[in-house]
Amino acid sequence: MLPSHWAGVFTGLFGQNVWYKIIKSQLNGNEYDEIEIFPSDVTPSRNIHELARRKERQSIKELEQKVSERTEELTSLVQELSFPIIPVLKGILVTPLIGKFNEDRLSDLMQRALFELSRNKAQYLLIDLTGISSVDDYTIFGIQKLIKAVRLLGGDCFVVGVSKELAITITLSGIDMNDFLSFSSLQQGVEYALEQHGYELMLKGTKL
Repeated sequence: MLPSHWAGVFTGLFGQNVWYKIIKSQLNGNEYDEIEIFPSDVTPSRNIHELARRKERQSIKELEQKVSERTEELTSLVQELSFPIIPVLKGILVTPLIGKFNEDRLSDLMQRALFELSRNKAQYLLIDLTGISSVDDYTIFGIQKLIKAVRLLGGDCFVVGVSKELAITITLSGIDMNDFLSFSSLQQGVEYALEQHGYELMLKGTKL
């Protein structure tokens, strides 16, 4: 604020309102500061007020930019944490669903699930509903679409972790899920997928 101080001093000396313009500044890499003092139509206090407002607007703009960038980062992180695609065994992936879903989340889930299914060359995708206490018709419809999409890729997809409450909700939804397998626990779903793969789980040391 030193230039504005001198603008105020010269205003008092000359009896005329003056203001300044910075020509060179050491802050910008110059060897010295160069300031031009010139007559102004407004008082130094008014100029100082406008300068403060400009700096305030610039600070707000920079803050909004940082908030926007941080929001995008957090949104991306939430998406990754919301529906991770987990390889549990060869050819078998699990995606645990958490929270409520809207159109964007369901679209992201489908894209991510199909990508990981192809990348891992997996045959089975298990949709784990253990972490969900309730589902609406829209989410059920989204799950149905994902199951059909996986089948179009030549894989198989079914629902695990279905509680009694969820089973009732799904039944009352009116959406036909009769063609799709479901299991009450993740363990049952994994065991079924292994059997379809031709594997069998046995305790170590068990004699045939």
